[in-house]
Amino acid sequence: GGGGGGGGGGGFSPFNVGGNVVKGPLSNALVFLDYDGDGIQDSDEPSVRTDSSGGYTITAAQADYTLVAVADETTIDTSSGTVLSDVILKAPAGATVVTPTTTIMKESNLSADEVAAVLDLPDGIDPTSFNPYGSGVDAAKALAVEKISQQVMSVVNSFASAAEGAGADKTDAFAASMKSFVNVIKTKSSGSNKKIDLSDSTDLALIQTQVTSEVAKVSGVNTTAFNSLSSSTATAIKNVNDKIKTVTDITSDSSKNIFATTQVLKDQIKDAVTSEVTSAGSG
Repeated sequence: GGGGGGGGGGGFSPFNVGGNVVKGPLSNALVFLDYDGDGIQDSDEPSVRTDSSGGYTITAAQADYTLVAVADETTIDTSSGTVLSDVILKAPAGATVVTPTTTIMKESNLSADEVAAVLDLPDGIDPTSFNPYGSGVDAAKALAVEKISQQVMSVVNSFASAAEGAGADKTDAFAASMKSFVNVIKTKSSGSNKKIDLSDSTDLALIQTQVTSEVAKVSGVNTTAFNSLSSSTATAIKNVNDKIKTVTDITSDSSKNIFATTQVLKDQIKDAVTSEVTSAGSG
């Protein structure tokens, strides 16, 4: 708003921004409005913790913002009943959901349609508003969207975990992994074969290559340890994502168990790479 900040920026009326954080509904995630786009919460940027369905309402003092959701040690992914930590999701202003897909949109500057095409989302789905766990949604579309979401986070969290095991700071590890994933999505989007299959070895190898070069730039990383287990990490991700593919609903106990394996995998990968750092060949 133009003038020198007087009179509330030319009569700007604060308004409520509401929605849900979903990778499975995330309970007790910290959501804030990032006014300056740096991804870090400043003192003038309002925040709130999500409720058990991932829901939030925040009052915005300006129209231009990015939604940022931070999952920490107190955040529960209710789709699996497990803690989901060290994850940062984003969405553009106006979105009513914050998801892995909206994060890809925000970080890649691709449109909703472009990202939907690469991830092969069902027709007619707007990634900025579709909540698979919302009431009255089409069950088949909800299933398809959530399975892709779970697969995306299986990839990003697993490679981040390997980087962390190799010595990277948690935040740096997640950022490097997400950036690598986004770069592969951007490359796919501009190519002739747009679709990515996150249970396909060839597509996972593209991400692995990108992550390897990105992680090498992160301070404190033992690249030898990371690189020696990067192929095993990709194979393990494929195994978990193959399993996610078999899910036929998003609420049953068996589905929750499968979704929980992504967290188990994350822990196993970190342990393996940490071990590899100490003793080559032990990972």
